[in-house]
Amino acid sequence: MKYTELLTPEMQQTLADAGYDTPTPIQERSLEILLNNRDLIGVAQTGTGKTAAFAVPIIERIDPENRRPQALILCPTRELALQTTAVFKKLSAHKKMRTVSIYGGQSVGVQIQALRGGAQVIVGTPGRVKDLIGQNALKLNNVRFVVLDEADEMLDFGFLPDIKWILSSIPGEHQMMLFSATMSREIAGIAQSYLKKPETIEVGERNEPTKTVQQMSIHTPESGKITTVSYIMKETSPRLTLIFCNTRHRVKAVTGKLNAAGLTSACIHGDLSQNQRNSIMRDFRAGKTPVLVATDVAARGIDVDNIDLVINYDVPDKPEYYVHRIGRTGRAGHNGLACTLVSEQDIPRLRIIKRQYNVLMN
Repeated sequence: MKYTELLTPEMQQTLADAGYDTPTPIQERSLEILLNNRDLIGVAQTGTGKTAAFAVPIIERIDPENRRPQALILCPTRELALQTTAVFKKLSAHKKMRTVSIYGGQSVGVQIQALRGGAQVIVGTPGRVKDLIGQNALKLNNVRFVVLDEADEMLDFGFLPDIKWILSSIPGEHQMMLFSATMSREIAGIAQSYLKKPETIEVGERNEPTKTVQQMSIHTPESGKITTVSYIMKETSPRLTLIFCNTRHRVKAVTGKLNAAGLTSACIHGDLSQNQRNSIMRDFRAGKTPVLVATDVAARGIDVDNIDLVINYDVPDKPEYYVHRIGRTGRAGHNGLACTLVSEQDIPRLRIIKRQYNVLMN
């Protein structure tokens, strides 16, 4: 059966109004499974439409008359929680339902007040979700749908104990959905413990970088990296560029050097407030600041479609970070370019990435 034939006319119209003309592979392959209340493991890279893949079937089955939480979506970062909330709101325009996001960095009191107002969908980070359950402000008795979004990133953040605690706090029968860019032994363990006979959908090759990204490495000494970045950007004329460094100290230093070289840049790192981060991300999305420098942690949850270029200023410390980094470009079927700058000390780490992911770089 075709994707649209599985949906109500109201949802079909909302999707059309929102510009969702053609479903992505993960959306098309998962819809019937989820509408039939089956548990699901979805392995797909960032930018393949995973949020809509679980949002659409959840919205279709939400009871708007019941103002209690019916769906719980766990995300690794506040940025991703806010973006996921925005998708739910956009795709539920035809339905009288409410989505609330809860995360660290915002007043607990504000979030408790939002929950008291009634909401069918709760999107949150594990730490804050656990806190509000513990305060009896978030009740899960009516939850029928649970999503672990970007599960691999949540594990990287050390959220596994919180996730287990939260899942054990859900009393009733519920459908589980687990989405991840990579499939590690730890994630397989979560699936085995908490999902019931799940269907598995893999889009692209498991644990491999997306095929829509051209990958290249450039050997350059540490002292020549800023010059190399300038050259790459001049040759490729990207709309937006995301540059990764391994530490917040490096992020700040590289941003200063880029601005001094005439490349308008900003950076995000753990020292920023949520308001500062929101402002920087607004300017980046709008192209006012076309270059963003970030650590792996700070970049989690960034969902910007028109990033044409990703530069690994530092080769990542963990091979799986490479997959997450380059997945920020080449999104939604568009092509992207990922350049990794390699100094002498970076060569061993690059070899591990090439071997683990069978990466061929120009």
